[in-house]
Amino acid sequence: MVTVARALHVSHASTSSSSSSRVKPRARRLALARAGTGLFDDAEFAARVLASFPAAGATANAEEARVLWENGYVALDVRARAEVEFEGKVPNPPKPGASAGDRVLAVPLVDATRAYDAQAGKKVYKQQPVDVNAFVAAVRAANGGVERGVLVMDDSGGVRAKRAESVLTSNGFQSVVVVQGGANAWKSAWDATMRRRQLPGSFSRGFDNPMFADSNVVAEDFGASSDDTVWIVDP
Repeated sequence: MVTVARALHVSHASTSSSSSSRVKPRARRLALARAGTGLFDDAEFAARVLASFPAAGATANAEEARVLWENGYVALDVRARAEVEFEGKVPNPPKPGASAGDRVLAVPLVDATRAYDAQAGKKVYKQQPVDVNAFVAAVRAANGGVERGVLVMDDSGGVRAKRAESVLTSNGFQSVVVVQGGANAWKSAWDATMRRRQLPGSFSRGFDNPMFADSNVVAEDFGASSDDTVWIVDP
């Protein structure tokens, strides 16, 4: 689930003698996206990313991974099925003219059910033993072989994603990249249609409006879920 952690600040637009000199917020965002800011739709940045991958043991942040995703890589969600149902799916919108998305594969490395545990006093994931051979076979079948690049994500870019990367690479997959921050970071960056939720870094909102005068609205957070499961990734 997504919580909230990105600080906001209130900014006041400077007075200008000419209204034509003012830059509308959307125009400013589009200009930033074209200005070498490290965003996936900046051509110079995308070229650097594509020149850097594949690399053994590589990791990519959400922007780098988006470049790869737009250039033929497929996202591989290795979270447990019950976890996906509870936390939410990785966005997989269809390409123009298609009826369903085909750029996200869901193959759990460690499958589990979610059930109440009296000792813990909450619902926990009851894990099943890892079957590495079955996992590799399932990914190979879903991916149509080992040639297509794979972006691996668990919940947070943790032990499951790293273990999956190691297993797939050792079994002949040609380019496997771990997504930093996992599905949490990916879903925080992109909405269900893969539109950007917000630009990286600090940003302004109109909280200087008089209607907010008596409010304490000063921050908005986008962070990882609070799941504390210790996932067992070895057979």
